[in-house]
Order: sequence, then structure tokens, then C-alpha cells
Amino acid sequence: MKTVIQTTDISELIICYDCDLLFKNPSVDVGYALFCPRCGCKLCEPKKNSISRTLALSITALLLYLPASLMPLMTLDTFGFKQSCSIFDAVILFYDKGYLFVSLMVAFTSLLFPLIKLLLLFIISISLKLKRYSAFLPLFMRCYSFIDEWEMLDVYMIGILVTIIKMYHLVNIQYEPGFFFFIGLLVITFCSSTAMDKNLFWSLIEKKGLS
Repeated sequence: MKTVIQTTDISELIICYDCDLLFKNPSVDVGYALFCPRCGCKLCEPKKNSISRTLALSITALLLYLPASLMPLMTLDTFGFKQSCSIFDAVILFYDKGYLFVSLMVAFTSLLFPLIKLLLLFIISISLKLKRYSAFLPLFMRCYSFIDEWEMLDVYMIGILVTIIKMYHLVNIQYEPGFFFFIGLLVITFCSSTAMDKNLFWSLIEKKGLS
């Protein structure tokens, strides 16, 4: 008696990130989401025009990056003494005061990592848009996923809000153009991450046998 073993193409399988359930990946239309049947974890949610939207948002964010980082965010006026500061100035100020670790953390999480993240997002999306599949795309995708966890513009924004709340009755706060560029950068960066369909991006890369 012969035993018939049915095999399934590995590309047709999906594994749950939380409970490791392995099952056949069904087709999911835009506007719907796929959840794990065992633990309920959201596995994928196809997005409309993900590549084009991600590319447009990454370009917009890159254009906002320099003014958001180099232009003063606020001017604090205390008894006629005015002081302005940008994100870049904050890094230098912490360094001059001897807070080397704080200076490095602000530089990495608020300046370096956001820039690298946006550059990677731009390179990946424009490569997929133009259908030019570099051998480095899988590496770029992995680097993007890693840096996405360490980029902390939102934490820096929380620090600004805390400063405003605690000092608004003590000093006169003037909002400079850099503040609005920073808000725009924060919103556009968040939207670019939301617009990115990682499952689509990875599937296109895998079809070229690059992963």
C-alpha cells in the first residue's frame, strides 16, 4: 500500500508571529485583514497603492527632515532674555554640558535613525516602483525593520509637550518654523510607516529570489 504525501509550496504558507501557527495563506483583498484563527493576531492588511503612497510620503518626509532638524523649534522669552534651540542644537548643548550619553541618544534616536529610516524607505519603495530589484533589497528591508523600533521622534515630541505644559506660565513661548516642520515630519513619518505594506514588499522581493 502506497502512501501519498501532499506537498505545499512554502510561498503559500504563513506563520503567526505570536503563536507560531502555520497554515495556508489565503488571498486577502484591500480593505480586509487576515487574523490568526488560533490567537487572533493580525497577520496582514493589504493597502491600496502601497508602493506609490510610501514613495510619495518618504520623499515628503525627506524634504521636511533638514528644516525640522536644523531650524529652531521654539524661542523661550524670560524677562527679556530669549533663547532658541533646534534638535541639532540640543545635541551640541548636551555634549557641551558633559552629558555625553544623553547627547548620543538624542543624536541617534532623533537625528540619525529617522534619516536612515526615511532613506531606506525611499530606496526600497522607488526600487519596487521602478521594478529594479537590487540584491541589497532584503538587507535594506531588515535594516528598516530594526531601525523602525529605535527611531523615536514621537518621544522627542512628548518631551517638547512636557516642556510647554510645565513652562507656559513661567516664560513666553514663541513657536518657530522648525516646530511646524517637526510636527509635519512626525505626521508624515507615521503615515509612511502606516502606508507601507510589508507583506507586499517582501512578496515582490521573494518573487525575484532575493530573500
